[in-house]
Amino acid sequence: MADAILDKEPPQFIAGECPDDVILDIDSANNTAFVHWVVPSGCDNSGDPPVIVELHGHEPDMQFEAGAPHLVKYNITDGAGNVGSSCEFMITIQCESVKYFMCLNIK
Repeated sequence: MADAILDKEPPQFIAGECPDDVILDIDSANNTAFVHWVVPSGCDNSGDPPVIVELHGHEPDMQFEAGAPHLVKYNITDGAGNVGSSCEFMITIQCESVKYFMCLNIK
C-alpha cells in the first residue's frame, strides 16, 4: 500500500502580478470611471492551477464610483484547501477641481 502524500504547501501569486493601487479621475458626468487591470495568476506545487477569486465582486473593466476607495482583494486556494497570501489593491476615483461641477452629490 502506497503512502498518501499530503499537500501542505499553499499556492502563491506570481511575483509582481498583484496590481498597484489605482488612482483615476472621473471620466463621465455620473462621477464614475472604468478601471482596467490584469487578474493576477498563481501557481501551486501540485502542478494543478490554483483557484483565484476576487472577494468583493470587482472585475477588470468595471465602472467604479468616485468617493471612498474600493478594495480589490483576490484569494488563492489549491485543490488541497491550502490558502495562500492574498493580493490586495485599492481603487480610488477622484474628482479634479476643474470637473467640480460634475462632482456634486458624492457621498
